[in-house]
Amino acid sequence: SGSDLSATHDPTIFLHQFHPIGSRSPSSAQLFGSKWNIPRRLSYQEACSDPDVDVVYIATPSMRHPDDCRMALQHRKAVLCKKTMAPDPMMARQILDAAKHANRLCVHGVWSRFFPVMTKIRQIIRSGEIGEVRSARASFCQNDGAGACSALAETGIYCAQFLQWVLGDEQCGDGRNADKQGKGVGPVVRGATQTLHESGFDEHVTAIIEFPGKKIGTFECSLAHTSERSAAVYGTLGVIDVPFPFW
Repeated sequence: SGSDLSATHDPTIFLHQFHPIGSRSPSSAQLFGSKWNIPRRLSYQEACSDPDVDVVYIATPSMRHPDDCRMALQHRKAVLCKKTMAPDPMMARQILDAAKHANRLCVHGVWSRFFPVMTKIRQIIRSGEIGEVRSARASFCQNDGAGACSALAETGIYCAQFLQWVLGDEQCGDGRNADKQGKGVGPVVRGATQTLHESGFDEHVTAIIEFPGKKIGTFECSLAHTSERSAAVYGTLGVIDVPFPFW
């Protein structure tokens, strides 16, 4: 059986105001601030230390994200960090530890989790309409930027979060399932391959991941060639197809 992924969404309106814009260069700050009517144009350090700022959105180049997150948290600001938050688990842990020390919220800004379609997918899985979910796949390849950054960090993160969302335990947002002691049992990478660009960054990555319950997830990401950029969930009674753009 197939499933219709159309869903209604009644968004909640949050009241907020943009105070300053932070930038590496005054000219960029002036340009962006003028376009979006943001009155104050500052450096990153000035924006993070501004007493009128409650939340800092980190949208700098991805390799800056760990340092910029820590700087904002050191000034006791809540942080919304654009993906990818950190290049490895150790740096990610340092950021989360800094948030805990500052007693401030730190959110990894993977926007897919807030799409109505993601809620709809969970509803279909929970209903049993496609039976027992056994596997899922995701593909996000685009010929755009190979060598400038990591394909895994740039597009692979969307594939990984999709697999976590559909194959992991709903009670554990990172794809883990609870064992008999209530501890998290995480997914395991069973196979992976990559093609490196001459710059040293990966430009094409594929992986096979085993989730608790013998569920298997596969994904492919690339910045050197294109794919249909879709995803799917496979159950014993049917399939959920998520067409472009699945992320």
